Amino acid sequence: MEILTLPRLLDPRPSFSHLPDPRRETRNKLYALEDILMIVLSAVLSRIEDWVGMEAFAQERETWLRSFLRLPNGIPAHDTLSDVIDRLDPVAFRAAFTAWAADALPNLGGEQACVDGVTGLGNG
Repeated sequence: MEILTLPRLLDPRPSFSHLPDPRRETRNKLYALEDILMIVLSAVLSRIEDWVGMEAFAQERETWLRSFLRLPNGIPAHDTLSDVIDRLDPVAFRAAFTAWAADALPNLGGEQACVDGVTGLGNG
């Protein structure tokens, strides 16, 4: 059996650091946008497909997440994850994600990459 070795991806946080946070600055803003983005990105890359699953993923891996995220108020609830992501500027997010992907995977240069299991060729 052949073992697939994937390249270590670049840290996406610098690419997302200029992404505007859609939330107002209030004392109820408990989670950094960076923390939310990294939880969601890590979960999606781990094939998690729903918000409840993303919250569970983060809770199960909280020690690992805390090795590179602050998480001063713990893991955000699935409603918080979905609300924040739904409110992001899609054009700004696409630009940030594309910049990270281009830097992280330069050999793909113009190739279609399957991230979520859908190949774009028939039913995926």
